[in-house]
Amino acid sequence: MASDGPDPQNLKSWQDAFQYPIPTVRRVEQELRRDIASSKEKLRALVGTRYRELVGTAETIVSMNRVMQEVDTTLADIGRRCNPRLTEKKSTHFSQIKGDVHDRDAGKRAIGAQLALLHRCETAISRLLRRRGSLLLGAKLVVISRLLHKALSQQKPVPPFLESLRNQIASLRQTLLRRINKCLGSASSTADDIIEVLASYCLATSSSSEDAVRHFHRVREEVIESQLGLQDTSGENILKALGLYLSTLQISKILLSRRLSDVLGKLKARPILTDPEIRKLDDLGIDVLGRWVPPDVSNFTPWIKLSELPKSDAEKTLKKWSKQAFEKFVQCCQKNLTNWLDFANLLSLREKALDFWLRSWTLTVTHSPLQVLEDLRGVFNDRLATLLSDQAKSLVNFGQDVAFKISSWDNIDHVTSQSLWDYEMIALDYSHGAGAFKTAIADRLLGRDEEVSDMLKRYQTWLMSIEKSQESIDELRQSRWHDIIEEGEGEEVDIDVTATLNEDDPRLLQEALKVAVEEAFGSLESSFTVAFKTFGGLNKVGKAAFVLRLIRLVRRDLPTKLIAEDYAFSKGIVPQLQEMLAAEVVTHTPSLKLLGKPDSRLPGRSLWEGDPELPVQPSPSTFKFLRRIVGAMDRCGQGLWDVSTVQYLKRTLQGELSKTITSDIETLGSCDAKMSKGSAEPEGKQASDGQEDKHGEDGQRSEEATKSRNLQDMKLQLYFDMAYLRHALRAKDSEHDPLTDVLETLLSGLEPADKAAKSMGHSASEYWKRTQLLFGLLAIGGEQ
Repeated sequence: MASDGPDPQNLKSWQDAFQYPIPTVRRVEQELRRDIASSKEKLRALVGTRYRELVGTAETIVSMNRVMQEVDTTLADIGRRCNPRLTEKKSTHFSQIKGDVHDRDAGKRAIGAQLALLHRCETAISRLLRRRGSLLLGAKLVVISRLLHKALSQQKPVPPFLESLRNQIASLRQTLLRRINKCLGSASSTADDIIEVLASYCLATSSSSEDAVRHFHRVREEVIESQLGLQDTSGENILKALGLYLSTLQISKILLSRRLSDVLGKLKARPILTDPEIRKLDDLGIDVLGRWVPPDVSNFTPWIKLSELPKSDAEKTLKKWSKQAFEKFVQCCQKNLTNWLDFANLLSLREKALDFWLRSWTLTVTHSPLQVLEDLRGVFNDRLATLLSDQAKSLVNFGQDVAFKISSWDNIDHVTSQSLWDYEMIALDYSHGAGAFKTAIADRLLGRDEEVSDMLKRYQTWLMSIEKSQESIDELRQSRWHDIIEEGEGEEVDIDVTATLNEDDPRLLQEALKVAVEEAFGSLESSFTVAFKTFGGLNKVGKAAFVLRLIRLVRRDLPTKLIAEDYAFSKGIVPQLQEMLAAEVVTHTPSLKLLGKPDSRLPGRSLWEGDPELPVQPSPSTFKFLRRIVGAMDRCGQGLWDVSTVQYLKRTLQGELSKTITSDIETLGSCDAKMSKGSAEPEGKQASDGQEDKHGEDGQRSEEATKSRNLQDMKLQLYFDMAYLRHALRAKDSEHDPLTDVLETLLSGLEPADKAAKSMGHSASEYWKRTQLLFGLLAIGGEQ
């Protein structure tokens, strides 16, 4: 607290206080309230006890004055009307009669009167309990009954019905004690009610004031434990238990401040049979039966040991019970909260409990306000963290469903993937913004068929619950505790409660949710790995496509706030699934055949351009090869060919093509060797074959030239095709491209005169840019 504030004692008017900032005004207000409370306690201590004695003395003086006036008036009247002789005779005769009667029937009448009074006490107690009357009056009657029973039990012989009356009164006493405990444990009982009930307890059990307070604490502790043992889904039992704990401490402070001692002191001031409340009970007949009561009964004055503790000792007593009771509260509350399964409802209960405590902590003496706050936070935060963990762990059910689906895959029928261009799409409803049409397009584009959608429902439900919990945690930061919190008086509460509740608790729950979600996805990955290992030998491609779609859709809807940015779900099995798909596409795609017969003209040769003429488009077989690849990819289904899968397929195709083209290059090399050998043999035999026909020689040379030209054209077309395929099958971040090595090999085999063929690389690139949309799936991720 700042030390530059004004001194409240020096303020001349209330306007002077409002010259300072609002926090300073609040501190001045709290100091004034504490001064008022302190002065009030001092005044009560100085005047309280003396005031009651003074009022009692004044009432006694007034009563004595009135009685003395009446006696004086009566004596004066008697003196005027009295006949001494007649009075003496009447007195003598009455004394004789009284003595005779007393001698004969005094014992029997006394016993009968005491039995009658005991029975009437039993009846009066029963009536009071039945009508929910004063428990203190009932306790006084129990005391009188106990005294009468003791006196009668000493008679020889024992009067009849005494044992029956004793049993009935004992039963009524137990009922009275139960009523006392019920009132002590009631949350609606005020401090005055508790004081009166504790006085009743002291009379009924002959307990001291310290024993009574200890009994009150014990009853309240049992009630708190019983409240927390109830299964109340609204949480009212927890709030009620907390309210009982706080009210017990507040009432105990009053009990230990002499108010209980004052009430008990009044009970010790007079004999119990002279109590005004007892004498007002007409059913008892005290005026008639009271003169037959033994002196030890009529003169009995309750003795109750009063324990008046100093303020420091009283505070220690309160703090001791506060610590013991709150530890019990925390233990029972933890057990009770294990039945709470709704995260949002538990957060609401937490807010109510903290609100309840923060509004009361400046008025309540506890063992440590800070410890109470920390324990309350700990109870709720631990359970909330457990709920978040259980909520996240439920994701394992989704993994189990996937594993079961894979294990029973061969025994059920499956729906084939539908195309975006099916007739059913045209017949969809386009009203209200074409929502159904848009959903159908998205489902088919992402491969969300009926099987995948049904399987993802559990994951979507889990994700919605996680997001709802995340929103609830974020709302904790918006709570306005400033309107509730007031500064405490002790040093222990000198903390920033608002920061603790609005920042620390949400951060703790956020971390718990993040850890739980990460563990849940780890378990889910394990389930997917187990499912992958159980693929078996049948329908492996269908299973791989199903699992790959699920993985991709899960990756699209990850709770991004709760996992690392670079997290990739099931990255351990995705390459193997992609390998299965790539193998399926390669298997169902016929191999590329680019070489024709050397003696036949190259298809599309007439379309060559330039000087020298060079190919400007790929061969028909290359174009068909790419179309077959796209068709095989499309048959595998929608929603599979993302960038990484297409890149994996391209690398696989590169490897296969490099082997095929390398074989074709070797074939072309062997043809070149044969052509070179064939052209050398006629020159060696020119002398011996001089007799051959000149026309036949010219025809042979023309045929050889044609074959040589066709082979050269094949090399050029093969180079263009490979350049075109290299662009079509280019993979991002590929360390080594086998088709580049093939192109280098082809380029080295071209004649020096045809080195201009290097420009075909640029032509192939431009042609791919113009035609790549014809191979949409292959164009994914091909940009560089």
